[in-house]
Amino acid sequence: MSRNKRHMLSETDFERFRQLVKGASGIFFDRDKIEVLGAGLAERANEVGAGDLDEYYGLVSSRESREELNRLLAHLSVQETQFFRNSPQFDALRQYIIPEIARRKTGGERVMRFWCAGCSTGQEPYSVAMSVLDVLPEPESWNIQILGTDLNEDALAEASRGWYPERKFAGVDRLHLDRYFHAAGGGYTIDESVRNLVRFERLNLVDDPLPVSSFGVCDAVFCRNVIIYFTHETAKIVIEHFYDIMSPGAYLFLGHSETLWRMSSKYALVEIGDAFIYRKPLPLSVGGRRFLPDRRLRSTGPSSGSSDERRSSRADRRSRSGERSDPRVKTGVNKQKPLTDDALSPREAAGSARIQLDRGKYELAIRCLERGLAANGADPELYFVLGLVHEKMNEPEAAAEDFRRALYFDPDLGIARFHLASVFEQNGKIKSAVREYRNAKRSFKENLPGLLEAELEAFDADSLMNLCEWKIENLTGLES
Repeated sequence: MSRNKRHMLSETDFERFRQLVKGASGIFFDRDKIEVLGAGLAERANEVGAGDLDEYYGLVSSRESREELNRLLAHLSVQETQFFRNSPQFDALRQYIIPEIARRKTGGERVMRFWCAGCSTGQEPYSVAMSVLDVLPEPESWNIQILGTDLNEDALAEASRGWYPERKFAGVDRLHLDRYFHAAGGGYTIDESVRNLVRFERLNLVDDPLPVSSFGVCDAVFCRNVIIYFTHETAKIVIEHFYDIMSPGAYLFLGHSETLWRMSSKYALVEIGDAFIYRKPLPLSVGGRRFLPDRRLRSTGPSSGSSDERRSSRADRRSRSGERSDPRVKTGVNKQKPLTDDALSPREAAGSARIQLDRGKYELAIRCLERGLAANGADPELYFVLGLVHEKMNEPEAAAEDFRRALYFDPDLGIARFHLASVFEQNGKIKSAVREYRNAKRSFKENLPGLLEAELEAFDADSLMNLCEWKIENLTGLES
């Protein structure tokens, strides 16, 4: 038999293999991934010399072949990652969370524990370790423990080696590179000061017991871009398990577009800088020590002021610069008004607005965008950024309106469709959310990533399609 035999995946094979993988790991392949699953199965079947997929199923599903099942699961799991991925979250970790944990533990047990679940080749736990060393005064006086777990033993072995090729350092600045890495063989090796804080273990989030007995309760859990591959019910179970291993006041980091909506109401969602992070509530006191709410944490609850006041403020803003063009009236994407003294070019306006948005100065961001719209009332990026501002201001109706305007002028702007779907989802409009996630997926598949795809940072078009597929799979049928 040829080692490179092509095994065809029938409908029966697809269903039983995906149920086997789901039951063993929680990873779920929807029907759009039939080719991905088929290719992975063919590679493993050829590797072990199986004559066909029926023979391979018999092998991998037998109790005696647990090792081959683990190899298959590792082969099918996604392993792409990078240092300091999602920089707003690491900014929040360094600037607020680590100092907050240290203050809370002053005078008590000087232990910090961080768990990176689904750590792949180790860049995430090493990034956490570097962040701790960056900001913690006298780190040697603390017991810092960072655990990285993953299904893939080959990835864990690479993580333990602590050497990475130069191409893996796109997210590392010169300061960290000089401080924590040593050049070696066309790449870099992580310094012992970082490696000594981290240990790696194989762990299946679905089947294996929590590492509480061997590791203890955690001050922060990182599980980013992992639950998107689970079914809704499996993800709920995993999230509940995280809650059990987290200490009071601990933080849960999820991926950029992952949410606990309809999974758990136990966590509080807090805004720290430009990041949204879940937190296990802190009791009023522990062991006789009283805790006060930290005023630098911002809840994502309703904006201050009544809904009438918020509508009035939006009307006032629009009246200051005149009514915007109605997207139902065709004006032409390239039609521009002459620049006035108060107008900005669209590029200048979008750039200035993003700076103000990053600083939390939403009214200034809106003024910049309105000046840009005075020059070109048909620029899709200006409406898109305006939608981001209204999202931050917790004004979903205004955000949805802005994303629709952006799509009117550029129907292929997949990132605007994705954000529109997210607005619908967060406000319980599930049918509309599923529709827009489908539209976004189609747009990402049919069009090259545009400039605005940078809004989701490290995600490429394939990752965005995966997110859309997961949302569609898990939201369908949840209509209230």
